[in-house]
Amino acid sequence: MMKRTILLVACLATGLAQANPSDVKYDEMPEEYKPTIYAEPDAIDWMMEARYGVFMHWGPYCLAKVPASWGRNGPRPGAGKQANSGVPEEEYNNLYKTFNPVDFDADEWIRMVKDTGAKYFIFTTKHHDGFCMFDAKNTEYKITNTPFGRDVAKELAGACHKYGIKIVWYYSQPDWVHPDCLTDNNDRYRKYMFEQLEQLLTEYGPIAGLFFDGLGTKYYQWDTPRMLKMCRTLQPGIVINRRWGGGMPGEFSVNGDYDNPEQEIGHFEINRPWETNLTMSEAWSWTGGKRVKTYQTCLRLLIQCIGSGGNLALNTGPTPEGTINSPEKENYRFIGEWMRKNSESVYGTTGGPYKPAPWGVTCRKDNKIYLHILPKFSGKPEITIPALPVKVTSCEVLGGGKVELEQSGNTMTIKLDPANVDPIDNIVVLTVEGRATNIPVIEPVPDGARVEIASATASSAQTGRNSVETLMGRAQGNFVEGKKHKGWWSAQGNDKDLWLEFDFGKQAEFNYITMAEQIRNCSTRKFVIEYDANGEWKSLFEGGQIGMDFSLKAPKTTTSKLRIRFLENAFGQKPNLLKLEAFRL
Repeated sequence: MMKRTILLVACLATGLAQANPSDVKYDEMPEEYKPTIYAEPDAIDWMMEARYGVFMHWGPYCLAKVPASWGRNGPRPGAGKQANSGVPEEEYNNLYKTFNPVDFDADEWIRMVKDTGAKYFIFTTKHHDGFCMFDAKNTEYKITNTPFGRDVAKELAGACHKYGIKIVWYYSQPDWVHPDCLTDNNDRYRKYMFEQLEQLLTEYGPIAGLFFDGLGTKYYQWDTPRMLKMCRTLQPGIVINRRWGGGMPGEFSVNGDYDNPEQEIGHFEINRPWETNLTMSEAWSWTGGKRVKTYQTCLRLLIQCIGSGGNLALNTGPTPEGTINSPEKENYRFIGEWMRKNSESVYGTTGGPYKPAPWGVTCRKDNKIYLHILPKFSGKPEITIPALPVKVTSCEVLGGGKVELEQSGNTMTIKLDPANVDPIDNIVVLTVEGRATNIPVIEPVPDGARVEIASATASSAQTGRNSVETLMGRAQGNFVEGKKHKGWWSAQGNDKDLWLEFDFGKQAEFNYITMAEQIRNCSTRKFVIEYDANGEWKSLFEGGQIGMDFSLKAPKTTTSKLRIRFLENAFGQKPNLLKLEAFRL
């Protein structure tokens, strides 16, 4: 028999508490649960072939224009720390009494999802605040008890089935209004949670996935093995993300069928499925439609995810009336137009063979490699990359257009037509002998290619995590769960002449510059890059947006200093910068 240990409550002198008596911890995984911890190997194929989904956070919190759940000033079981600001708890908990989204049209929403090229739809059935956006049978705190009175989840599920869009239900295990959640009576809450999951998986037709959001909790607080068995029995083939609670024993210590980097792009990873969850505006939910990223930024983030081996779930927060914010709706529409022309280089691909580089990303399927050439060009529109270990039988621009391929020794140079360079993405298709997916991964950026920055100064800077020093030595973020980019440079509010200067400490040669803004404030709309030529600043490039993945391909330049001058910013914001790097390739 497998031994099962029941943990006892003990309040420590430090103020920390052990797990509750009702929490169930397994020293070893019971045999009955082992087959259902993970999905079958091919169950997630549909998601990895789709590469692109739409996420929506929606609930009564949009009335207050605050972030979903986190805008509530009340208890936060499982979150690690309590709220000290936001909408007072009683006021927040009663927002649903006036929630009446009379313009909600599930058919219109899901038609938009289909038209944008997404293959699946993630919807918040219950966020941390405990409010149910479905007709939950075991609570009165739900959408059918609002003035609106309709089961939103059921209508969305029906529209998804109609248009062939796969459904993923978001469901938060922590519940900040249920009196028993993560207390000594957590077993009663767990029964409540299991009942809701059973309803979501039996009354809404085929469900392709579950997106849990367990915050910092442990698996034994939810009895995750039993929960997974129930879910996979009710919906065979369902895929489940990693946020089911930490600490599973032994061989089951890796959580989920796929990973969820949030508000950032994961590192190159093609051996484990992953999906970036990313907002178009400053928050997951409707907070007034502030700081909406441009279409160009959103599209390039999708391309970067695909080339890194993962998916993008692009989020919007609908309005209190039940409509999609117009700028975000337009972004989805523009992405759809791009997808209709270029989806061959998205659907069914995997990342590689080249890892992401300053010149862009690659993906592949069958006998084709798709090079997404992304940089701006201040010189000739061409890139030089390591040669492939297989024969290239053809080279063409996806959709038509001129391109030249020159091979010399261990390198090959791809030359675009200077008269027909796309400002966002130039897709070059290489047809190779054999299967492109059999080509080993190629590192396109050799050791020592990145130019070290000795120091940085600015026209002004805020302190702490928004100081100039946060830019020093910043490389790409790790492939991680959650938001890890905690520091970036921000100018002071009274600064009128905005600039950043980088000193290499010696003469250095480079031909690529990459930059990224902080994800919630991609506000730069006009800037200039300059270099020091014997004490005189000379222009290297003038541009508009920076976004999260700006890249410049310049003629080889030798200098000891670089300067960025920010000329225009959107949203009434001052500029910010998450990273700047220079490369010699």
